[in-house]
This record gives sequence, structure tokens and C-alpha cells, in this order.
Amino acid sequence: MKKLNIKDLLLDIDLIQLINLDENNYTLIIDIDGNLYINEKDNIKKPIIYENKNFKKLFSNNEVKQLAQDLFTSYKPVITGTNCKIKPLNNWQNIIGMNKDNMLYFDHQSDGVEIFEDKELEDYGWHASVLEINYRQIADFIEENCDGILVCYDNQVQFNGFVFVDDIKKVRVQVKEFIIKQTKQNIEDKLIELDDEDAIESFEFFGIEV
Repeated sequence: MKKLNIKDLLLDIDLIQLINLDENNYTLIIDIDGNLYINEKDNIKKPIIYENKNFKKLFSNNEVKQLAQDLFTSYKPVITGTNCKIKPLNNWQNIIGMNKDNMLYFDHQSDGVEIFEDKELEDYGWHASVLEINYRQIADFIEENCDGILVCYDNQVQFNGFVFVDDIKKVRVQVKEFIIKQTKQNIEDKLIELDDEDAIESFEFFGIEV
């Protein structure tokens, strides 16, 4: 999984696409790679760093600098011609909110990973917890072994971030295999009470024979 530390990210935004728009209302979105999307929210598969649901072209071509200043005030824009450099770090908390509906999970700086937004993975996490496998272990496995992107703020003292995965179906398979393998190791290490009712239910859920 690719890791992007928001504090090190500086994006180049090409404003030409905005200059060429008609004078209508648009939804403007920018993703983590600096790509612009006009009225295309359903087609975006990457984390986003900017969203404006009511963008309207009310400027002439010689007002590009003012346009960039108005749009990206909270990103500390630096404008050169039709190019604009922005720092997503300056709007990090809002960026988290922009992505909450599409992230797989949020890793809180104090509470860690508490829930998987995908129902099937959340079921895996709940059943795995009684098998001495916690959400942190599953999240670490995903970040180390699955395809996707971790967008985070990490200054060596504080850390928080969120994860997008490329293929949720593949991740479900990988996580289930990991849980089964780790459960068998936990049984061997005598970490699980085999006659515990919740453990028995989880064994059946994952198809583990003991």
C-alpha cells in the first residue's frame, strides 16, 4: 500500500481546465494527485483533497490569480501563470471529512482503528476480536499487504489517517485468509479458550476446525 504523508505533499493544479469552462454552476473536485474533476464525483476512485459543490466561473482570463486565491485560500496557494501550488496539510481536518463516505477506515491518533466501513470486513473484525486478533493487527495487515493508499498526518509524535483500497473484494479475501492463519497460530500458542461460546461461534464463522 502506498503511504502519503499529508505534511510533505505539495500539489500542482493546472487552472486551464477552469479557465475554459462556461459560466455555469459546477461541482469541482481535486484528487490526491492534483487531477481536476468537473461534475464527475461518481467516477473518482482516489482520495480527494478539495471539493466545491457550487463552483461558478465568475471571472475573466486575466483574473486567474484572484480565482486561485479565492478557491484555495485555506491551502496557501502559490500562483505562477496558470499553475497553482497548494499544500493539502493546511486543510487536513476538512480533507478527512471529504473522504469519510469512501474510506475503508480512519486511524485516530488516540483511539486507533475502531471500525471498518465495509460491512463484511467489519463482521470479520468483530468475530476476530474473540480470537485474540484486534483491529490494529488487521489494519496493519491491510497496509502491509493490500493495494491502495494510506493518507496520513505523521510528524513522529502524532499520527492519524485514512485508507482507500483498490479492490475491496480482494481485500476481503486477503483479510479472511490472514485471520484464519493467525487464529491457528493463536490456538497453537494457547491464547484462545477453545470451549468459549463466542470463540466457537467465530470458528464456525470463519470455517475453522479445531
